[in-house]
Amino acid sequence: MNQKIVIIGCGAAGWSAAVAARKIDKKAQITIIEQGKYPLYERGGIPFVIQGDIPNFEALVNFPLKYYKFMKIQLQTEAKVIDIDSASKEVTFENKQKKKNQISYNSLIIATGATPFVIPVPGHILPEVFGVRTIEDGKTILKTCMKTKKAVVIGARFVGLETAVALKKNDIEVTVVELRPQILDGILDSELANRIKNELENKGIMFVLGTGISEILGKDHVKAARVGSYEAKADMVIMATGVRGNTEIAQGTGVELGETKLIKVNERMETNIKAIYAAGDCTEDLHEITGKSTVSQLGTNAITQGRVAGVNAAGGLMKNPKILGSCVCKLFDTEIASTGLTEKYAKMNGIDCVSASVFSPTRPKSHPDIDYIRIKLVANRENRKIVGAQIIGKEQAGLRIDMISLAIKKGATINDLMFLDHAYSPLISKPIDPMSSVAEVLEKKLLYS
Repeated sequence: MNQKIVIIGCGAAGWSAAVAARKIDKKAQITIIEQGKYPLYERGGIPFVIQGDIPNFEALVNFPLKYYKFMKIQLQTEAKVIDIDSASKEVTFENKQKKKNQISYNSLIIATGATPFVIPVPGHILPEVFGVRTIEDGKTILKTCMKTKKAVVIGARFVGLETAVALKKNDIEVTVVELRPQILDGILDSELANRIKNELENKGIMFVLGTGISEILGKDHVKAARVGSYEAKADMVIMATGVRGNTEIAQGTGVELGETKLIKVNERMETNIKAIYAAGDCTEDLHEITGKSTVSQLGTNAITQGRVAGVNAAGGLMKNPKILGSCVCKLFDTEIASTGLTEKYAKMNGIDCVSASVFSPTRPKSHPDIDYIRIKLVANRENRKIVGAQIIGKEQAGLRIDMISLAIKKGATINDLMFLDHAYSPLISKPIDPMSSVAEVLEKKLLYS
């Protein structure tokens, strides 16, 4: 008898789990139950459709429905799971016609994702207050842009800043509000974050930092946002204040949550209930450097978690690696990339660290298209291992951060990066790589400190 694998959610984790399970077991009956209208799509691309860099929202959908048929995956969209009976191994769900269905499983994977967190301040239910999570959100925001002159974006991490840029490119006056004293907290240290802030201010985006939103003003429509004693006029408010994992259906089954209030799993992505796995934004992870439970909620990590859950649910054996939270984004023409711990968060985690940064050309000065990047490395003073890096520049930031991520995973030291065996060509790269340069500065700093 063929085994039955049921997956709740067809985001990055659910899709990855289904594909991984199919590779392990060619005959398994694999069913995905997705609450939304669309299966897997690039959620991170929503701001870039709004700003016009991606032609339309349909372009974000990764695969047509026939792909799932080809993979012999039964896909149910616009279907909501209402009950999981772990004793009888049955899932009950409603389809879009509100008809109840039951399906049995041998292995269940919970990949229910997350929901945007809308701060429940007075006025948050006004019609021009939006999250940035779904294609439907993106379509509504883009339509609202047509009649918007001023907007307030709450939150100054990647999604918030990408959305602010998108609105600015739609000729909308934008104010970004952030409760923390700097933008991109946890991604960049303050000195690099301030450089990005200054660049965005030069492009016309305004910032209010260190103060949270207290009220959205307006009777029937948004008129302004109150931030401390400041009142920012607005026709639209975007809540880019992060997401909250959808754990309700899991908790109703008796699945345990971890320290982060997300689903707790072992290294095989299995929950405390046998044959029930979890992956993606609803699931916590372990950090490579601190070893502590952490919240990632990045698509890349969701795909990895899903792959591990799918392999094990299908009878294979795979362990989930610890994460560094490597990330990258592009604001106007500047790339911003980060991996591991910032200097601030390394110290907060009790690591005696040292850091250094350089501003370096990416090609020889003779090159007609020379450009520059700024690289900051953070290392453990005791063992000289790299624990984090941040890069900003017009190009190569994302590619270089991937290299440092691998180096950290392999326990690379300052010395390893000083003597990086890299490729050189006058048209492509410098004979001394910027990574080696910053490592050398870091080495000297350690010698004389």
